[in-house]
Amino acid sequence: EAYSPVADGPEAIEWNPAGIAFLNHPAVTTNYLKYLTDMHAGAVAFAQPAGKRATWGLSLRFFTVGDIPRTTIENPTGTGLDPFSSTDLSFKAALGYRLASDLAIGVTGAIVTGTIDDASAFGYSSDVGLLWRDALWGLRLAAAARHIGALASAYVEEVDPFPTEGVVGVARSFFGRALLASAEGVYSVDRETDFHLGAELEVVTDFFLRAGYRTEAGDLREGDSGADLAGLTFGLGFRRVRSYRVDYAYASMGDLGGTHRFSFSWIFR
Repeated sequence: EAYSPVADGPEAIEWNPAGIAFLNHPAVTTNYLKYLTDMHAGAVAFAQPAGKRATWGLSLRFFTVGDIPRTTIENPTGTGLDPFSSTDLSFKAALGYRLASDLAIGVTGAIVTGTIDDASAFGYSSDVGLLWRDALWGLRLAAAARHIGALASAYVEEVDPFPTEGVVGVARSFFGRALLASAEGVYSVDRETDFHLGAELEVVTDFFLRAGYRTEAGDLREGDSGADLAGLTFGLGFRRVRSYRVDYAYASMGDLGGTHRFSFSWIFR
């Protein structure tokens, strides 16, 4: 969950664009997220080194909600009315640049679109990031500003601001890199500061177990016994060094259920 100081593949386009600057070969990653009820999300990203210091990348993300019950003032129960759906899309272009062997900056530009039934919205956004991979005491330090932008056209006359957020993260390896621990703080314009914690343990060669926690899910820690797990995340992964990586992650949403994320990454050599 605390990924801003850790991401250094194409997925870094979404977390901290400075991370793509450390790629030495072209790479692609794709993921699918089974969210709550009839909600689905996914992404595909590609990054290509350009020279000794720069890397460019592209990503496409989607989020859909299907079969939303339709109601009207005249028909508050929605009897006989067809359901509707919503879809959000984000297309990003990214550039990462290594200022030094262990220090990089990155920036993205994005086009964002959304549809809800027959209404639509359109806007632009940008992310900027910094990643220092070998700071003092072996720390990885990260800072990023995400979702800086505005809508060019909105669903309704009143334009809602983008959920701009600032992120500061730190990570460090222990026991000969067998254990990776990370943490980050996230300040958002529309909610209080949240914190993310994560750990990854290489149980055997190339096989990893992961766990994490997100404080924002604390809002869901009410209800039956399932609410006690709200905010906890668990995962596992298999990685063939310099070739491919397969990952799975589960995140508890308390009594609402949980989400399942599957991802696959490939490095072209």
